[in-house]
Amino acid sequence: METPIQQLIVKLEDLRDSIPDSDAMYRGGVINAIRLAEGMIECEREVITDAYWEGCSQWDSEDDAEDYYNKTFKNK
Repeated sequence: METPIQQLIVKLEDLRDSIPDSDAMYRGGVINAIRLAEGMIECEREVITDAYWEGCSQWDSEDDAEDYYNKTFKNK
């Protein structure tokens, strides 16, 4: 199973590989996006593991996973 950031990196790499060398500006932008996404992998790992441990400690809560996500990441 890949995380969303890992999936994004694969898609960006596929995009990069489809860009002709003659379009260096566009290709360079995609390469920079890949680097930024790679830099977020550690942050994503920390968020996932923190959510796991916090969720384990609140397993008896009446909130479901969707409620937990929305409260934790302020989506609602």
